[in-house]
Amino acid sequence: MDLDPASVNVAPGAVGSLADAKPTRKISLAGIRPWTWFVIDYAIAYASATLAFTITPHALTIMGLEQEHVGQAGFSFGLALLVALVAHVAGLHELNQKRRSFSLLGRCFFVTLIALVIINAELLFVHYLKVGRLITVFTLIGCTAGLFALRALIVGMVVRNTYVAAIVGSTEYTDRAVSYLESSETNGVKIITLDLGENPDTNLKEWAFRNGVDQVVVDTDDPLVPSQNELLHLIDGRLTVSTYTSFVENLFEKVPSKHITAQWIIDTQSAHESLYESAVKRVLDIVIAVIALVLLSPLVLIAAIIVKLESPGPVIFRQVRVGQYGQLFTMFKLRSMKADAEKDGAVWATEKDNRVTKVGQFLRNSRLDEAPQLLNVIAGQMSLVGPRPERPEFTEQLEKGIPFFVHRLMVKPGITGWAQINAAYAASEADSETKLSYDLYYVKMLSFAMDLRILLRTISSFTNGAR
Repeated sequence: MDLDPASVNVAPGAVGSLADAKPTRKISLAGIRPWTWFVIDYAIAYASATLAFTITPHALTIMGLEQEHVGQAGFSFGLALLVALVAHVAGLHELNQKRRSFSLLGRCFFVTLIALVIINAELLFVHYLKVGRLITVFTLIGCTAGLFALRALIVGMVVRNTYVAAIVGSTEYTDRAVSYLESSETNGVKIITLDLGENPDTNLKEWAFRNGVDQVVVDTDDPLVPSQNELLHLIDGRLTVSTYTSFVENLFEKVPSKHITAQWIIDTQSAHESLYESAVKRVLDIVIAVIALVLLSPLVLIAAIIVKLESPGPVIFRQVRVGQYGQLFTMFKLRSMKADAEKDGAVWATEKDNRVTKVGQFLRNSRLDEAPQLLNVIAGQMSLVGPRPERPEFTEQLEKGIPFFVHRLMVKPGITGWAQINAAYAASEADSETKLSYDLYYVKMLSFAMDLRILLRTISSFTNGAR
């Protein structure tokens, strides 16, 4: 991360032909969205499988009898889809993925290997089709190399062609913005600032061109926000202009909760009048919840027996939670704590809570303890995807200290959600504020694609028990 919190002093005045220059448009890593990576990975895997077929004789002959072999098109299509899906689950499509060479190469190899194991097993045991070993090996090598090389190339080109974002406004605004940005990885974006309090006569367009700025970020509520004419003049010069809130949303995929206003909440609410949220999401919730409940019922039954044997107390834990628009409901879970865990009153649950039983720790890490919440989904009290429902005692406390906390539940709470897969276990008010940033982003971006992305990413979160 490259931050320059100091004000940049540029003397006003003519800069010759600089004012007429047209900067080349650049993109940041944040501009390469997850579904773009999905398409890229699909194309790489398809090409790798096709090439493996081309350079490998794949007719199998065993004891003089020719065995049925999978076709090139079917194998390439199936593998490409699996590679793209596994890469998505593994986090290779996220903005905050680690891009260190050996780590990235290892993850690309792992993704390809898992996809090949799945498709070979499916073809052999379901369709009784053979896949040549050389085809598998060549595909593994080619796809791993392709996933890694293209990422290294794209990331290298984008990072080398530095994307510069300028925070422009008052001292209070620039300092606050830089303080927030310093705590996060800015994905290759260089941040500079212009304090208009100290440089009131600066020609903004000339300053931006001189400093190689690609995007100017302002706060519309800032007393020293540039005039609309100045901002439009920047757009005419092919510079991107954005509000601070939208800049953070695009860069980190979360909302700076301390910077939003009531107008932001109103605009977000009006965007929810869609067919997906009003009908399609509910249908999908019911269908998927019923299927999941049937498939998980044997595991839940076994887990319930073990919970009962390990410690005294009820198997199903019932707890009142706050639902959509503040409505209270009873949420179900497999008990993962000792029966007397809250004999002294409600307390925050922590990541390494000594009240959690040994079996309960496994249930939490695998998230199997949340399986009974599928009943809450079928009843319409929860959704598969949404903000995590909080307890009334903590909600009342958090509403006093965190503005707009209650408005995260303009949508139904969920078993999993954007905050659960991106933030650590909420064990304090500060953690809840961090999760609120992700919850509000989900509320704003709610869509089928967003829900699908979260459900896929949830698979990779099973090992850490994030809530």
